[in-house]
Amino acid sequence: MKILVVDDEESILNLVKINLMFENYEVITAECGVDAINLFKNESPDLVVLDLMLPDKDGFEVIHEIQRLNSEIPIIILSAKDQLNNKLLGLQLGADDYITKPFDSRELILRIRVISRRINKAKIISDMEKNKKNSDVIEKDFIKIIIPERRVFVDSCEIIFTHIEFEIILLMVENSYKVFTREELLDKIWGYDFSGNTRAVDIHIKRIRNKLLLHEDSIKTIYGVGYRFEV
Repeated sequence: MKILVVDDEESILNLVKINLMFENYEVITAECGVDAINLFKNESPDLVVLDLMLPDKDGFEVIHEIQRLNSEIPIIILSAKDQLNNKLLGLQLGADDYITKPFDSRELILRIRVISRRINKAKIISDMEKNKKNSDVIEKDFIKIIIPERRVFVDSCEIIFTHIEFEIILLMVENSYKVFTREELLDKIWGYDFSGNTRAVDIHIKRIRNKLLLHEDSIKTIYGVGYRFEV
């Protein structure tokens, strides 16, 4: 697994790099936003660990650019900006996780391991689905999901979903009319006690609803419980 680490503090950059290399990850580093975007284009990392406070570009701009280039690549924000608004904005832009400085390297590695397992599981499921004749495409009313290609179509128009958004909409469409609590979604999608708590679920549901366009009401809020997809 190749990880791009972006931070303008050399000490933190080296600390993270050493710890990740010790875990047998391939690590590439950048100290500014421009270099980060260029490395992302040229090196095709599997995951990005990104500081928000960079000398040339705002970290949120870097997230937006990475999402534009490949929305499937997970992003972990690693930043001294610990205000709730910054965390929520990062998640709204498509980041998978948010860890505040100072941090424990073991926590970062744990988060990366969980994301890595999630990616590998998605690849395994995708490969399995490729070997099936009729189960690699789900069509329900207005929505069509091509699982092996991780593509989503709404009213025959392709809509780009991030890695986590895709996992959520796939789970809900496959289990139409089932009510998922926020805690269930955290466990099934994030796979651990996510630092963003249930607010992360609400933010991603809102993003998904926006992408369903005229069908945003197909994801119902079950007040005091969670969410349900129905058509």
